[in-house]
Amino acid sequence: YHHHRAIDNAHGVITAVETTPGSIAENSKLMDLVQQHQDNTTIAAETVVADSKYGTAQNYVACQKKGMQTHLGDVLRKQNHHHHQAGIFPESKFKYCAEDNTYVCPAGQVMKARRVHPRKRTWEYSLPKGVCAACALRKQCTRSRTSRTLQRHEHQELLDEARAQAQSRSGKADRRRRQYLMEQSFADAANNHGFKRSRWRRLWRQEMQDWLIAGIQNIRILLARTGPKRQAAAEILRLRQILAQARLWAERSQCYALCQSGLRNVIPQSAAYLSNLCSQLN
Repeated sequence: YHHHRAIDNAHGVITAVETTPGSIAENSKLMDLVQQHQDNTTIAAETVVADSKYGTAQNYVACQKKGMQTHLGDVLRKQNHHHHQAGIFPESKFKYCAEDNTYVCPAGQVMKARRVHPRKRTWEYSLPKGVCAACALRKQCTRSRTSRTLQRHEHQELLDEARAQAQSRSGKADRRRRQYLMEQSFADAANNHGFKRSRWRRLWRQEMQDWLIAGIQNIRILLARTGPKRQAAAEILRLRQILAQARLWAERSQCYALCQSGLRNVIPQSAAYLSNLCSQLN
């Protein structure tokens, strides 16, 4: 299984959790986690921070359309540092002409749109094989046997803005903070709550375990941040009752819909309470 979670930047409160089969790519769940975070906390996300696994064109564009800052690591930037790309002109050396939807290469040749990739939602640009073969800059441009090709997304302007945000000073600082804040959350789950061992078989049972672990972690954050105050103690008691009821459903009930609907309340309630209490009662 794959476990996906979102946490807030202030206190590390877990605000969204999703469990998927191992075949599901991690980067495909980013926007689902963002939406779940907003539903659970009733607070719109302003900045999304994640490592380069999530830094795909699809995620960049989706975040930009929602008006969120995209401090995601860039998977394309890592690819461009591969040894095969060393000494090769980057895409920034090619000038785009919006009037006729073409690129001009460093040698002054016009690259026309050759085809569309429906899945990637990109145009592909290239030159005839003979033009590239006779070019004096070929060794600096491509190692392909045919010719240099470029890809341009249908929302390239949004993509460029998102990548600029990702490589900003604040974007890099947020990713450094995310590295220890998120990994600390996973380490706590693994070391103290049996996160690495599945207690029950089948996906819906694993979801129960993940929700329970996240709810308990949130309670511990509340205890650490607030101390023995009456209001905090009342909220902790209420959350303990929710978790006790959820565990009873998980162990005794044979009805998937009942278990799932009950446990889904653990993360929204604990996340909403903790986001407010950590700031009010500290």
